[in-house]
Amino acid sequence: MRIIIVENELYFAQSIQNRLTDKLGGKCEIFASYREAIERGGDIFLINPSIGGSGLEELIERNREKIILLLTPFVSHQTVTYPIELGADDYMQKPISVEELIRKIRHLTEHYRLKEELGELKLFIRHIGKVIDVNIPPPIFPLFLTSSVPLLPEKVAIELAEQLHKRLKLVDLHYWRDVDWRQRGILFFCHNFEKAPAQKELLKLLSRKIAVVVLKQKLDGVEVVELKSNSFSLDEEILTIDEYVKRMITIHQENYPDTILSKKLGISRKSLWERRKRYGIPRKKKPVDR
Repeated sequence: MRIIIVENELYFAQSIQNRLTDKLGGKCEIFASYREAIERGGDIFLINPSIGGSGLEELIERNREKIILLLTPFVSHQTVTYPIELGADDYMQKPISVEELIRKIRHLTEHYRLKEELGELKLFIRHIGKVIDVNIPPPIFPLFLTSSVPLLPEKVAIELAEQLHKRLKLVDLHYWRDVDWRQRGILFFCHNFEKAPAQKELLKLLSRKIAVVVLKQKLDGVEVVELKSNSFSLDEEILTIDEYVKRMITIHQENYPDTILSKKLGISRKSLWERRKRYGIPRKKKPVDR
């Protein structure tokens, strides 16, 4: 951990330097001007925004992804509001408690760690989502889904949450009475409906919620969307010959011209045309034969 202190009150700077080194470890450096600190890399920046001179804006903008705390003798637009708008995280008014400063640093360190971890998890989820190909139903809630293919309902819930700018909340309906259903900005992803008590009462509640409900089988009196994968794997589901041919045409007609696609399917081009018409598959732009 490298801490950069930008402060023109040398005694004050040295006093917090010693305490921070003892409590947090790492290296702690002091600079009397913004310009001196600009070229120095650090993990944490403790800045007096009232020193004067140029460079404060550049210092903050260059390090806006790092922890920046303002240690200011007075609160004003120039010393607090404006630097925070530029990217500083928080401020403390002098005289400060070093213990409180350490608490803030630890809190912000954990905040940035969780922020980075969340970003990596989102990237990982998007990566997984790329290999799960399913048609996303329209966002009409509550949305009841069933599927014999793993992860299709999860992909739908993630996509809809992103479209609607909602946070996802996983709900085990076996314990639905313990859930705070009044939360705002939430898309509820619900499973285990079959083990839920008082299902009629639960359905009445769900009718007023933005929720995706996964069912193991269709439910009487409820419109249920059966999800099918647009990708193909022998591990996913057993298909009839017609379903297999339909899926292969849908998936591969953009990649192969009809001459090659019909040959791979073991049928004539005329039969391919007839099947496309029978299955209701729109004709895609024909790739160029090579």
